[in-house]
Amino acid sequence: MRNKILELAENQKISAVGICKASDYIKRTKGLLKKASFCAEDNGLSGDAKSIIVCAFSYYNGAEKGNISRYAQGIDYHLVVREKMEPICELLKENGFFAESFADTGALNERVLANLSGIAFIGKNQMAINEKLGSYFFIGYIITDCELPADSPNTSECSGCGKCIKACPLGALSKDGFCEEKCLSYITQKKGELSQEEKEAIKNAKTIWGCDICQEVCPHNENLDITSIPEFRENLIIDLKIDESLSNKEFKRLYGNRAFSWRGKQVLDRNFKIVNGDI
Repeated sequence: MRNKILELAENQKISAVGICKASDYIKRTKGLLKKASFCAEDNGLSGDAKSIIVCAFSYYNGAEKGNISRYAQGIDYHLVVREKMEPICELLKENGFFAESFADTGALNERVLANLSGIAFIGKNQMAINEKLGSYFFIGYIITDCELPADSPNTSECSGCGKCIKACPLGALSKDGFCEEKCLSYITQKKGELSQEEKEAIKNAKTIWGCDICQEVCPHNENLDITSIPEFRENLIIDLKIDESLSNKEFKRLYGNRAFSWRGKQVLDRNFKIVNGDI
């Protein structure tokens, strides 16, 4: 079964695959969930779960820097990742097993899963880093009651150069960890009025959605291959220009299949005006 899964993953252009035991995740995290409102059983991590298949999807497109974070320049990864994992789920179901896939929608910690399954180590920028893919990849996972041979955890380490910590605009990264409220990516997605410091950070970075600074300076992201996944390398939106006259309905029609669209037009319009000095 493992070989069939790996063959399907290759056919789907999944960049890397690793497998960990569900019990090992529970031991490592004591059942750690991303949101307290979720419970493990509701997301398939009950006593029946045996294995977690973890998939990495490179989104490095090689394009020049724009005002949209690289991860959101292609088609919405929530749509792409689950679609590409579906054949693996179907294979398991056809053989009498339970299988459910998640793409940033489940309660389990994807970075822990990536580490346990051998796909990645965690960098000082808090990103999962793969030796070949760098940190420019999405993580999806499949929970199943099929008992599969597990991979060894990734024991590689961050180079520890500290470049990401020094480059972080508002000091979200430090030796003590990560402060989400100071992360520029988080700030570009906030609703409402921003502080002057937050506005200056957006203007200086020239970003209206997300932030790639800690990834751009990371030595693990040098000389990467461009993704083989068409949805993440073709028909890219690199520089988004917000038309103030565009209705919310029209905005959704134009950009509903993009990862930045979920917040709606208003937040992007605000950031666009900040970058252009209009507010």
